[in-house]
Amino acid sequence: MSLLKKGDEETNSIAHFENLPDVILFKIFSYLYIGDLCRAGRVCLRWYQLTRCQVLWKHVDAHDMQLTSYQVQKLVPILPPCVIYLRICSLSTQQRIPFLAPHTAIEIRERCPHLKTLIIESAFIAKHINFTDITVEDLPQKLSVLSLRKSFFHTDQFFCSVSHPTVPKIKVLDCSSCWCVSDNDIPFFSRLSDLQEIYLAGCPITDIGVVILLKAVENLKVLDLEHTAIGEQTMMSLGQNCHSLEKLYLGNTAITDQHLCTIQSASLPKLQTICLRKTSVSCMGLNYLISSLRTLKYLNVSTCSISSECELIVQVSKKRQLRFDGSDIEDSAEYCDHFLLRNNQLDS
Repeated sequence: MSLLKKGDEETNSIAHFENLPDVILFKIFSYLYIGDLCRAGRVCLRWYQLTRCQVLWKHVDAHDMQLTSYQVQKLVPILPPCVIYLRICSLSTQQRIPFLAPHTAIEIRERCPHLKTLIIESAFIAKHINFTDITVEDLPQKLSVLSLRKSFFHTDQFFCSVSHPTVPKIKVLDCSSCWCVSDNDIPFFSRLSDLQEIYLAGCPITDIGVVILLKAVENLKVLDLEHTAIGEQTMMSLGQNCHSLEKLYLGNTAITDQHLCTIQSASLPKLQTICLRKTSVSCMGLNYLISSLRTLKYLNVSTCSISSECELIVQVSKKRQLRFDGSDIEDSAEYCDHFLLRNNQLDS
């Protein structure tokens, strides 16, 4: 009898699930990653029709699937024209087969004309015996946010045609943890005339490359240099060239109090956010920042060696409604990954 009751309960639960109205099922499907959404569409015809609703495909996040180049070629043809956000991740950059072949990139451009954000993670995007290099010209024309994080690519080839009229106007560029990006590659980024945000955390760059970038790119609003080998020249160049800068991320760098003292409110009148996580900045440097930058709204000094004297600074910052973050967050992480935090905030 107990087995019969158990079987009846399972049958009833399935029946109840099948009786759910479309609006409830649609809400459930909206929380699924793309892989789970595709699997749900194989259950029955009704579910397939619901999962193919274009509203569910505006944001396609497949980074958890860790695709091969072959799987990417299979994914792209099922993308609807409504996609505005696409994130894909490769199994490994060690695979010397191009993760995104030129014809696949062109197919994305043709199938997703409204794509605004493209994130290609941990991928090998370089010239192969069977393919030429992908260039920024191969990407959708409305693309404004491009991330090549943790990927390998030839900078000189990828950005070789940025002046072409059909090239998308990239406003946000993320190259976090791209070990292939060095000071010699920075001039190619400088060609992006519409660039407003650039994330170079974990790249092997120094003052030389950063100074070139800051002199060439106007209206830069966000600059992420965490876990890079920057120093005094970068800080001086910030004051000379970045009058529109709003967010500055310097965590896990060699920045000291002396470097911070080169920052002045007149040279950075719009600066609102600074991250100094895992730096040797002391209370003296923080005190200077808070007193000099009246526009400052958020200051991250987690895992810094700051004495209890800074409690006075915290009290002062509260009067100005300044968010002062001194908590230890993921101490093992090399940098905060502000690009992904940015996208999560936009999605929410």
